[in-house]
Amino acid sequence: MNMFIKSITLDEVGRIITLVQDQFSDYLIKDESKKMLKEMAMKALGDAFVKLEVAKTSFRITVAEGTEEASKAIIEKEILLGIEMAMAFMSQNK
Repeated sequence: MNMFIKSITLDEVGRIITLVQDQFSDYLIKDESKKMLKEMAMKALGDAFVKLEVAKTSFRITVAEGTEEASKAIIEKEILLGIEMAMAFMSQNK
């Protein structure tokens, strides 16, 4: 996961902060990427999802109060699954 993601943490107000590796910054700020991230977060978190904010090398997910730790674990799991799926796809297309 470290090849793509620098860290996934909670900030001082409980938002999930995901820092991506610098080489993915151009991809992260594309509208299609923002839409995909928002859809993924909404689907994975359900009612806990409040808001997604995307910057050049990070994205921040605001979740319902009291769901921060559980939501962070869900996001970590979803990102890992996405990376695994992408790696499997790439290995099939060699």
